[in-house]
Parts: sequence; C-alpha cells; structure tokens
Amino acid sequence: MSLVEVLISSLLLTIVIVSVDASVTVIQARQVQVTDRTQALDYMQGAQQAITRDLHAATTTWTAPAVPSSPPGTPITATSLAFSAKLGGGTPAISIALNTSTHILTVTCTGVGCTPTAGAGSVITQARVQNVDSSTVFTLTTKEVSTTVHNVTTNTFYFTSAASTLVLDTPKVGAAKVTQTTLSDPTIVTNNVEYACQYALSQIGASGAC
Repeated sequence: MSLVEVLISSLLLTIVIVSVDASVTVIQARQVQVTDRTQALDYMQGAQQAITRDLHAATTTWTAPAVPSSPPGTPITATSLAFSAKLGGGTPAISIALNTSTHILTVTCTGVGCTPTAGAGSVITQARVQNVDSSTVFTLTTKEVSTTVHNVTTNTFYFTSAASTLVLDTPKVGAAKVTQTTLSDPTIVTNNVEYACQYALSQIGASGAC
C-alpha cells in the first residue's frame, strides 16, 4: 500500500469515527429528552391526581377564589385555589398554586388528615411540578340556592364542580420546537359541596339548581 493510499484510508477512517461520534451524541441527547419528558409527565399526572382527589373532598370553606355573593357574569377561573377538604378524618387546608413567574405548580396540604400521622401544623407537599405553562387554569362552576322564609330571601352560592387544565411545557417554558402537553379533567365534582347544595335546595321555600 502506497503512502497516498494510507493517507486516504486514515482520512476516511477519521470521517467515519467523527460521524459515528456525532450520531451517538444525538442519540444520547434524544434519550435524555425522552427521559426528562417522561419524568415530567409522571410528575404532572401525580399532580392531577392530587388535585382531583382534593377537589372531590372539598368543603364549602373556600379562601381563593372567594365564593361569589351574586351571580358571576363570566365563568370563575383561577391559577390558584385554597379551600378545606375532608381528608383522613380531618379538614385540612389545601393550597393549589401556580407561580406564573417560576412556572412551578405546588399542591400542599396543611393540618390533620393530610397523612395518618399529620398534626395540626403539618405541611405536606402533595405535588410539585416544574415547567408548567401559565395557560394552566381551573374553572369553577357556581350554583345558587335561594331560600325564602317569612318573605326574607337568602341567596347561597356553591362551587359544585371544577375543571382542571394543566399544561406542561418541556424541557423549559418557551423552548423552541417543544410540543405542549395538556392534562385535563373537565368535571371534578366537589362531593361535600354538592351535598350541602342539595341539602339547602331541599329546604322549604328553596329554589335554584345544584
């Protein structure tokens, strides 16, 4: 083999090695993306499950958004919810909050009932998810029951159901060429509130819908 042939062979071998190395790098990068996305979806599904469970157990005690005192003109939406729930034999406070600056969604439970060993001051993080898009929203259904006793009418409002729409954006919010993933539960019935609404509606002189 001549010197020219040896040089040509060495050059071709170098090209092959560089090409293989570049391919391996691309494959590894794709694997990391898939792993990160799978993990992020797992976290989001866990958050959705916690939110659904907590809303099912919600009571009529709401801090945010406040229960209206008159019929709302538009559907009530929020990126943060705060209410009490009947969980584990207690009525702990639930906080579901999306920080639209850091794009972190956090679900916390405070008080007795969060876990079998939780005390009054216990704060349990049920879910914490990064890269949650600011289009994530909760939409609350408001129902009104009017009761008239001795010509005095009392209007009581309830959040009887909620729709949860969680939007995940990976690997970071606003990243180019990233497809958003949406997890939604369009009808989460707040069982205890629904019962309270139905009970109020069963009273003499009551009208409305639950």
